[in-house]
Amino acid sequence: MSKDTFYSAVDIGSNKVYSVVARIGTEGELKVLGTGLVPSQGVQKGRIENIEEVRVAVSASIEEAQRYVGKGVISGVYVGVNGAHITCLNTKNVVENPNDIDDLDPTLVDQLIESAAPEVNPTQEIIHMIPMGYVVDGLALVRNPAGLHAKEVEVESHIVLGDAAILRNTLKVLDSDRVGVGSLVLSSLASAEATLTGDEREMGAVLVDIGGGTTDITIYRQGTPWYSSMIPVGGNQLTRDLAVAMRVPFYIAEEIKVKAGAAMPELVQLSEEVVVPGFEGQPRRVVKRRALSEPLHDRVMEILKMVLLRVRESGLRHIPSGGLVFTGGGAQLPGLCELARQTFGVPVRLAYPRGIAGLPSELQKPNASVVVGLLLWGIKHYGQKRTYRNGRNVERPRQVEKSRNGKKGGGFRSLLTGRKKEEQKVAEEVIVD
Repeated sequence: MSKDTFYSAVDIGSNKVYSVVARIGTEGELKVLGTGLVPSQGVQKGRIENIEEVRVAVSASIEEAQRYVGKGVISGVYVGVNGAHITCLNTKNVVENPNDIDDLDPTLVDQLIESAAPEVNPTQEIIHMIPMGYVVDGLALVRNPAGLHAKEVEVESHIVLGDAAILRNTLKVLDSDRVGVGSLVLSSLASAEATLTGDEREMGAVLVDIGGGTTDITIYRQGTPWYSSMIPVGGNQLTRDLAVAMRVPFYIAEEIKVKAGAAMPELVQLSEEVVVPGFEGQPRRVVKRRALSEPLHDRVMEILKMVLLRVRESGLRHIPSGGLVFTGGGAQLPGLCELARQTFGVPVRLAYPRGIAGLPSELQKPNASVVVGLLLWGIKHYGQKRTYRNGRNVERPRQVEKSRNGKKGGGFRSLLTGRKKEEQKVAEEVIVD
């Protein structure tokens, strides 16, 4: 076991820190060796506000995850990032083949992708450069030009940028716990890795990951990310709205939301009642479930409107034909999918990691989409490195193109066999709690 390659992922959210350590089994299945789920402190809407509090939470989560595999095995960790500081843009660059009698080799393709990196000021850092497609001597929609004969190649890339200082704080948290970071990964891209089907990526879909502090959005078109954004509203805001409406503390409102909340009051029977616990000497009360669902409905409608606004900001007039795919802990609110389907008239489903050989049931939940996606991202990009301007290492962007074209390692190809068998069924499935 000492010769095994361990893959590690850490999702640092506003409400929780989730860590997973895994390896690939002899049959290509995923072997999860440990998980660590602890409450998060010191993080607000994707931004670290108290490094020491976050360090303690991350340390506890990692320690729990590596309990059965020994100390010091976690290195090259893939860490999720999000927040208002994240921006994106799409670029186009052209590279001429200096030796047009030869085929394009991988080195020239790498050069082409690297040339797509925009000039950014010192306050920003490039997190991802993801090729969306190539134009080879005027021929568009080429997925991978390596091996083709061409005089001129154009690449269109999706660039994800982040605030350098905020990203350094994330790296500092891991460094303080002596954990080496392999790469920072945009959380919504990680969620997409774990939840979107191949059909949804090709048709175009909007992934909406509702976390505690934020709602992260990634739009896919023709198989690749097209637009990435964030809404500064998440499940915590729904809880606060309910706390104000019911005149109870946050922790009581959270319990009520989870047990009795609904995004569509009309789906709740008029006779249903909920007991509101007493606190600080106040007696308990009985209220109508429809009444407590109304503030939740209003906030969910606000989130849905902002999702549509982000779709239009991306340059699209309508939600793509693949529809809306919801994931994240906040997406489990009963009636949310039905409300979105009724509002937009597009396919809608609640997504969670599935169809992955060996994945335990505890990770087949919407709130585990990011950490599972980080793990899959780490497996696909293992050994592919480039350097941050601040000296940190991340994956080389060419590996993203390779993975999209199916050139994965044998173990990972086997790992996804189960998912491919389910894709036809899942693509049309709508799950409503």
